[in-house]
Amino acid sequence: MTDTINAGARQLSRRATLIAAVAALALSATMNGYFYSLQGAQGFYVWYPMLALKVLLFMGLAPITLAVLALPLEKLAQKWIMRALRWISFIGSILVSLASIGLLAFLIVVPRLGSMEPARLDLVNPSQGIVAQSAQPAAAFSAGNGGTADAQAAADKRAARPGAAPLSPLDRPLLRLAFSSDPHWGADTANVGARTDILKGIAAERPDAFFMLGDTVETGNSVTQWNFALSDLEALIPSVPLRPILGNHDALFGGQYLYRKAFWPKGFTSDSGSPYYWSIKAGSATIVAIDLPWGTENFGPRQRSWLEKTLAAADPRKPLIVISHSYFYASGYKDPKTGAPWYDHYQNIPAIVPLFEKYGVDLVISGHNHYQELLSHNGVNYAIVGSMGGLPDPEPTYRSPWSQWINVGGYGWLDVNVLPGRLALTFRSETGEARQSATISY
Repeated sequence: MTDTINAGARQLSRRATLIAAVAALALSATMNGYFYSLQGAQGFYVWYPMLALKVLLFMGLAPITLAVLALPLEKLAQKWIMRALRWISFIGSILVSLASIGLLAFLIVVPRLGSMEPARLDLVNPSQGIVAQSAQPAAAFSAGNGGTADAQAAADKRAARPGAAPLSPLDRPLLRLAFSSDPHWGADTANVGARTDILKGIAAERPDAFFMLGDTVETGNSVTQWNFALSDLEALIPSVPLRPILGNHDALFGGQYLYRKAFWPKGFTSDSGSPYYWSIKAGSATIVAIDLPWGTENFGPRQRSWLEKTLAAADPRKPLIVISHSYFYASGYKDPKTGAPWYDHYQNIPAIVPLFEKYGVDLVISGHNHYQELLSHNGVNYAIVGSMGGLPDPEPTYRSPWSQWINVGGYGWLDVNVLPGRLALTFRSETGEARQSATISY
């Protein structure tokens, strides 16, 4: 009778331990699966291989492993080892289940807490393209927003030296674009004054479009940080056509939800069907955005196929400009904490650069590294513009062999003027002074 009772108790213990372990494994897998499905999450694991992330990834295996190991130990005369393993497995199952539920709730709920203040911004809808100010009819000019005619006259005035002859058609920009990246609203280390000066300078220049290439905020799931960013953008560049893309910091812990809420309002569409990668017909140029928050973690077969078709279909008579958050060729350094190489990108270059070279991309502009840099390789030019206010990166310990010019420790933006047959690049400081200029033929 006693043996029967003991056998029943062991069976009950075995069943409860296995059920708890399987439940913990399922909850852990669900949490990790959801996390991995989010923008930038896979890159976070790759580029910051911290012990805590590895524990989160594999913690669901521990309880089930202990529960299975305890099964053959029932035959031992001494049962305490079996009981100990089952108790550890059961307690571990509870802890893993609670941690998985808590983290899943954190990822889902936190980005949706709070209220995002609507901002009055002139956001560029990729499916509608960009119309150059010089190409707009006079009837469309509006005194309420400063007037496109006034903006073009101001551009002509800036381009012409005192006493010089009026601009010839070959010197008049067909399209005027501005680019910068990595402002990091919400970071204690960000330079607020430099960021503000950059936005004021771009507002004064009145380009046809301004592209922010990611890391708008420091922590993507913080509504407060997004509100800070939107408030400043509305105050400083409300009438400049603006198109941000998603950076790795913007994507952190479900931040893609807030990115879409801030910069991809209802009714916006793209040729790719995605808010993260698309192409824009900009009249005299083609602009293509790639979704690369960290590296190629999000660059799957669907995006690759779309990119190749888009590059192949681009008008060869017009310059082809590609933008992304993470870079391709770049100078940089090894992260002292993780050993990650923040220079010539070991993922992006072999996976994507051959497409640039095959289809004649003229210019690739990226952020991620907090420098200004100009590089050129195999007929493709690369610009790094991660200088919009985030903490400057340290002096490079690795100088890319393809680097032509670099500015370390400064802030600023890049102007790109599309002219007949050439692109005119001007790297500017935060106060608008020209640091470096270059001309690219197309």
